Amino acid sequence: MNIKALIKSLPLQTNPKKYEQFVRELDYVKMLEKDPVEIRDKYYLENENLVETDLAHTSATYELHNKLNERYKLSEIATADTDFEKVIQVLNWLTQNTFYNGAQLHPLTDNTLDILKYAFGKSFKKALCCRLKAISFADCLVAVGIKAYPVCMCSTVLKNCHFICRAYISELDKWCAFDPSFGCWFADKSGKPLDVFEIREMFLQDDEPIVNGYNFNGTTECLDVYINAFLKMCISNLSTWRDNSMDRRDKKKLSNKKKFNGKISSEKPV
Repeated sequence: MNIKALIKSLPLQTNPKKYEQFVRELDYVKMLEKDPVEIRDKYYLENENLVETDLAHTSATYELHNKLNERYKLSEIATADTDFEKVIQVLNWLTQNTFYNGAQLHPLTDNTLDILKYAFGKSFKKALCCRLKAISFADCLVAVGIKAYPVCMCSTVLKNCHFICRAYISELDKWCAFDPSFGCWFADKSGKPLDVFEIREMFLQDDEPIVNGYNFNGTTECLDVYINAFLKMCISNLSTWRDNSMDRRDKKKLSNKKKFNGKISSEKPV
């Protein structure tokens, strides 16, 4: 980013009202005309012949997760009787204690201990982008025994992207999608929680999911922009990283970080 662009973006990084105005003014109608929803998952992969990500490695537990549980007492937060309710408890906890800002430019690692040290309980100036929100949310879920991993959604033409999280809900025997940047989850008209692939199929059928718990930094503003510009436009290409080990998690430069170039697994946890 050049100096002029950086100076122009500074209010978006420090002022929540300025960032809200920026989101509100996104012309998603024009964007979707140029970049409509489709199924093009291979587009975002470096190699179209990649096999599915190994689920066991994607949501395996490492020392990082034990430290997270100890430092933030996550087991005392996720106390519900079902996986779904536990996920919502952790989702609400993270939403209440961190801000979201897609214009955030502060270089951080993908290590959730570093992410939460930077942002937890801090002001909007220490807000997190969607990548860091999704990574930290997934790690917190793994720390309390729920299979989860971050998912990158990317449009095809404009290459806009947004990160969410996929978590396995054992009592439903299915993966479900959650967005920690906006504190929300998705359902059909019967109230059934949806996976990211089901959300995409609804968009392809000119339908849209019910968004539950939507929270844009403490407000319910810009829901229409969220559904169209953050979800619908970005959902054409879905990918994840190949494992959630600490490999390349401590890199601050984006080009050196772990790559989201793995095909999302269709497997269910053993």
